[in-house]
Amino acid sequence: MSDATRKNFSDKVQENLTPESQKSFGQKAKEGVTDTLDKAQRDLQPDESKSGFQQLGDSISSGHDQGKAEAKGTGQSLSETAGEYVESAKKTLNDAAEYVSGALGGASEGAKSGANSSTK
Repeated sequence: MSDATRKNFSDKVQENLTPESQKSFGQKAKEGVTDTLDKAQRDLQPDESKSGFQQLGDSISSGHDQGKAEAKGTGQSLSETAGEYVESAKKTLNDAAEYVSGALGGASEGAKSGANSSTK
């Protein structure tokens, strides 16, 4: 499974911004099916085969789903659940920053290595 087969982030945003009252039955059905398939791919596809952005999006989506399930089961208040989301988002953003930093650092070292070997 590749990122190309996944539901586009811009599509997800557009679907969430469009009020349910403005969607046809067909649109609602399509969204339900594509959401379910995307969540299945999110959970089945190993993180190593995902792009950094796909990993970030999947982590946020998974955290959101887990938070909703936990809030229903525990009867937490909205502010408590929101606080947990914020903490989860901070961790996810920190992980993403480390990923980007590592990727850029590796690219920088590779460029220096290549430059040094070509001048010898």
